[in-house]
Amino acid sequence: MMHKQKLILIGDGSVAKMAKEIVALMGIHEIIAVLDDKYTTSYQDEAGVHIGPFTNSAKFSDADAYFIAIGNNEKRQEIVDALNVPMTNYVNLIHPRAIISPNAKIGYGNFIMAGAIVNVDATIENQCIVNSGCIVGHDAVFADFSQASPGTVITGYVNVQTGVNMGANVTVLPSVSLGEWSVVGAGSTVTRDVEEHTIVVGTPAKLLKRREVKEVIHA
Repeated sequence: MMHKQKLILIGDGSVAKMAKEIVALMGIHEIIAVLDDKYTTSYQDEAGVHIGPFTNSAKFSDADAYFIAIGNNEKRQEIVDALNVPMTNYVNLIHPRAIISPNAKIGYGNFIMAGAIVNVDATIENQCIVNSGCIVGHDAVFADFSQASPGTVITGYVNVQTGVNMGANVTVLPSVSLGEWSVVGAGSTVTRDVEEHTIVVGTPAKLLKRREVKEVIHA
């Protein structure tokens, strides 16, 4: 019988629901704790999994791996900073129906969902979300803490910088750069570079407003 790695899942909302399903499909990890600050007390569920607040993470020094199941890019970064464990301790959760080129480069802590395609020589750095039905073109780069919502198409040589949030069904044309912590509204087509800390919408995408880095935006 294969020994499963002990996994701590951080977050217990809608993203965690999908993460738990992929953990079961992959069959590599056993979730020993689910931590979310919506819980003020701790308990064990019917499967013996510890449920409690994030501060309980210190109790699990025997954990083999961590996964942050939270959609907000800024919050994932905050948790990485707070946990202060090596990035290599975070696992990738990749749905069995995702298609990953053997020549793509995948970092740590990434969430790649069903139907996603990551093409040759693409790079997904760390703590990124590539949602259902997304296409990441050849030689594209996803920097840390970036996110593509369902149906987004990232074409070849696109540079998605740190913390970018793309809404559903966004298309980014070849060689475009999306600046750090920028947001692209759902359904937009990006034809030219986007400045950091901005929100763009439309076809072609145009500036809507500038944003604070910690401002929570649902694209």
